[in-house]
Amino acid sequence: MAGFHRRASARRPFSERVVFRRGEREVHGFALNLSQGGLRAILDEPVALGECFEVGLGEEGSRSGRVVWIQEELGGAIVGLAFLDAETAMHEAEAPLDVSSRSCEPWARSK
Repeated sequence: MAGFHRRASARRPFSERVVFRRGEREVHGFALNLSQGGLRAILDEPVALGECFEVGLGEEGSRSGRVVWIQEELGGAIVGLAFLDAETAMHEAEAPLDVSSRSCEPWARSK
């Protein structure tokens, strides 16, 4: 079937408060579901497509991710966040991203 994409890992319900952090900015929200590759969440304020954040996931810890889709809502947004370490996690451990920079490319990792 053309254009059909199967997820690498299954989504699971995940109803927890989340905090998206980038430098001094904090965006609060509520997670809807979680997979090894990403997260879907309702946020209290809009964010930009492609923007990168360190996301606090409560007892799950925190992960770096990039906003890959946005559904704007009154007073916020529902977003899809792809974890940046999802593809490389099996290959090797990497240094954390410097999410204070404008870029979230692999070469923008902090030293």
